[in-house]
Amino acid sequence: MSEHYQVLARKYRPHTFSEMVGQTHTVKTLINALDANNLHHGFLFTGTRGVGKTTIARIFAKSINCETGVSSIPCGKCPTCVEIDKGQSVDLIELDAASHTGVDNMRDILENAQYMPTKNRYKIYLIDEVHMLSKSSFNALLKTLEEPPEHIKFLLATTDPQKLPVTVLSRCLQFTLQKLTHEEILGQLKFVMDAESLKYEEVALSKIADFGNGSMRDALSLLDQSISYGNGTVMAKDIKAMLGLVHHDDILTLATHLLNQDAEAVINFVKDLSHKGEDLTHALKDLTSLFHQISIAQIIDNTQISDEIKALATQISNQDLQLFYHMAINGSKDMPLAPSEQIGFEMTLLRMLAFHSNADIAEKKTPKLASKPKTKATPKAKPQAESKPKVVKKAEQDTPKPTLKIGSQQEWEDLTKSLKFNTASRMLLKNTLFDNIDNQTLTLNLDDQFSSLLTDNIQRAIQSVLQANFGEIELKINLNKLTVQTLAQKETQVNNEKMAAMQKTFMKDEGVQKLQKTFNAKVDINSIKEIENV
Repeated sequence: MSEHYQVLARKYRPHTFSEMVGQTHTVKTLINALDANNLHHGFLFTGTRGVGKTTIARIFAKSINCETGVSSIPCGKCPTCVEIDKGQSVDLIELDAASHTGVDNMRDILENAQYMPTKNRYKIYLIDEVHMLSKSSFNALLKTLEEPPEHIKFLLATTDPQKLPVTVLSRCLQFTLQKLTHEEILGQLKFVMDAESLKYEEVALSKIADFGNGSMRDALSLLDQSISYGNGTVMAKDIKAMLGLVHHDDILTLATHLLNQDAEAVINFVKDLSHKGEDLTHALKDLTSLFHQISIAQIIDNTQISDEIKALATQISNQDLQLFYHMAINGSKDMPLAPSEQIGFEMTLLRMLAFHSNADIAEKKTPKLASKPKTKATPKAKPQAESKPKVVKKAEQDTPKPTLKIGSQQEWEDLTKSLKFNTASRMLLKNTLFDNIDNQTLTLNLDDQFSSLLTDNIQRAIQSVLQANFGEIELKINLNKLTVQTLAQKETQVNNEKMAAMQKTFMKDEGVQKLQKTFNAKVDINSIKEIENV
């Protein structure tokens, strides 16, 4: 490469509003204001990193100081435009608030605000990460913001506008810049690669766009790294190796093992990925993304969806898919807390297997069902027949079952605790309220926010346990908005009260109070946990 090589994020930084990618609403508003020469004295640009805050601010600075006149299309050739592009303009004072937080720094910078610009139309203060200023610095800035001279413009940028005083916010026009879409970033990456005359695979650029996470600067930095890694090319295999990503086909294979309820294959597959040094955190994210694609395939007939994903969409219910997606999201949050990345990934997948609606552990472990004669297979189209096998009826004739009698919610909760339901069934039942039992038909109410738990297989598993203990029982579960506490809510309340009492006791401890006073410390109340007995 040339010794004067310029990183892509700087080389392809937009110099006019027409070159901006995304941020349509902000750009349109600024263009209209500039063309009408209707300019406010203070502008605040907010948004996450790499979305164009300071870039827009510099283009705006050129637009109002261009020697051809104020307009939304600066010439880019006059000395003023060239100086601003190179960062050499004496009338564009750029300040990184993160390294100039003190009030003395701010006073030194603003004390010359009353003087006219050296050579340009306006003196412009561009303050990046303005939320990092101290309270005293904000007060110094506020004095100038309240009654600024005609020749002064303030361009403020921040990633955290919530930390700005209301007094500052109220004196600026605020523009919220959105994260760039995947398509916007991908389009710019393709433009850069074509402009550089470099070879690439679109699937590789798409993965880079994903990792950009809405930030053009992050995506271009990663593209720089990828070009170096691939010796001037950007290919999918190189991206996978560089980032430690799991191949898409591997994620499809893992999803197939999950849907087939093959726990051994799932564990062995994860071990193989770990031994190869794959990034399991990103593997879980890719699996989460696959669940999203499968969900789309279930409701939309899209020709762009691969045949493999369409096939998976026919093998899982929408309820299980939503549950898997939720578990994958929570698993990603738990990964940093797990003893290792592999353990965190495995436990997330095992949780999916445990709560799969086909995991009817109670039925599988019942000896009587295991000894069922195979003279006549039960058709799959009539799953209800499996919950009333003839062997169970014979056992009922030999050993009479007690009648199911429930008269209150408390009696139902006591019964729920005493019977051996599987994990998925017990989770559902803890969120139910007893309605009535009439002519051996038990009716329960389930809060509709837990509708994803109510699958045919789980309902059959619950009914099977009830029949094994009380004979011919029919189960009806209605979805409703519940106004009375369920067992799950009571347990949560008890745990919260227990935790609150424990935290209160801890805070009253003389040793804790002395430590706080001695070191001027503050206890993180949420870090107080009960120590389990080993």
